[in-house]
Amino acid sequence: MKKFVAIAVSIIMVFSVLALTACGGGGSSEDLSDSKYVGTWKGVEMTVADESEEFQDDIILTINGDGTGTLVGSEEGETEESSFTWEPTSDGFKTKGDVKMTFKDDGDKITSKIIGVTMVFEKQ
Repeated sequence: MKKFVAIAVSIIMVFSVLALTACGGGGSSEDLSDSKYVGTWKGVEMTVADESEEFQDDIILTINGDGTGTLVGSEEGETEESSFTWEPTSDGFKTKGDVKMTFKDDGDKITSKIIGVTMVFEKQ
């Protein structure tokens, strides 16, 4: 269990490093306000290899109708926020800017896989 939490913390740190090294995006001119992805999504589960755990810390993904968004991660009282732009894909959406991720639509959930870690988000 401690190893799993350590891996989760490492993945969150990878997001932070990506946020610091990435170029900022300049917002989308497309109106995405009618997209089913607009809103607030909470990280609910993470799978590393065959182990799956519920998130112990808060990871909140906010998708705005103007093509912008934020990813906020909180761990042990410390909060880190990264901003991005997003656009729809054929099976979900992708983000660019501070956070570069691809999300697949799983019905009521969205999933993203980065460096062998699958994260599941539910709409709030």
